[in-house]
Amino acid sequence: MPSLDVKRSEDGRLIARRHDGKSLTAADREQARIMVQTSAKENVPAPRAWVIEEILDSEGRVRALKICSAFVEDHLYLAFDPSFEPRDGLAIYYPEEIERMRDRSPERIREIHKWKLTFPGARVIH
Repeated sequence: MPSLDVKRSEDGRLIARRHDGKSLTAADREQARIMVQTSAKENVPAPRAWVIEEILDSEGRVRALKICSAFVEDHLYLAFDPSFEPRDGLAIYYPEEIERMRDRSPERIREIHKWKLTFPGARVIH
């Protein structure tokens, strides 16, 4: 069975998508429903981000992850290689920046995200 991303919209609707990009089947819809019921029973929070793409170097190591973030409602990169420079205008975050933003309010993080979009290559410093 294919891997699914499942979440609830603000109005309570169930939203699911397949990782392989194909249309949902009846079995996929049933799996999504079960996943939501199981997470509700176990008090497991719904996923807040999904990996869209892995960017690998020539040796197969992960340079960056392209992520869809429900939190900032945008796509972004989590870069592990400091020389990684995408040309698509998405914000780039580095592991040390995530650590620095841990205690920031949601509003402040969304504001930082807007700045990172405005100033490509900008980094979060303390």
